Amino acid sequence: MSRRGSVKHAAFGLSLIAGILMLIDGIVWIADPRFFNSYPGMGGLNPGISQHNFILAALTFIFGIIILVGSYYIYLPGGFETEGGIMVAIFSLISITAGGGFIVGAVLGMLGGILSIYERQETVDEATIKAQNEEPHEKDHA
Repeated sequence: MSRRGSVKHAAFGLSLIAGILMLIDGIVWIADPRFFNSYPGMGGLNPGISQHNFILAALTFIFGIIILVGSYYIYLPGGFETEGGIMVAIFSLISITAGGGFIVGAVLGMLGGILSIYERQETVDEATIKAQNEEPHEKDHA
């Protein structure tokens, strides 16, 4: 497996795990409202789920779906790594305000997104250098 393929698969794997953790986080928040008490500053006297907490849980779930879509873009052949990486990185960063997949999901998503963006940029730079190195040789033969 080439270095490009291994970096792409690592970015995909990190993003996939991040999306799954966010989905689980959103489901746990909705299924067991007492879970809110384990987050700093989220505990309260009301043992039920409030509207604010439900919105945070729904946002975490939605961000998880978006991050899964972004990880799929990273995996797709055809140069969608940058778009998928940007999607994963941005929504991972935003998801911190809503729970972030037990925070670990947000960190993994940021790593996967940045790795995907960096890998794509490095591939473009290598192709540019290769093209520049080949141009003088073609002129010599003409």
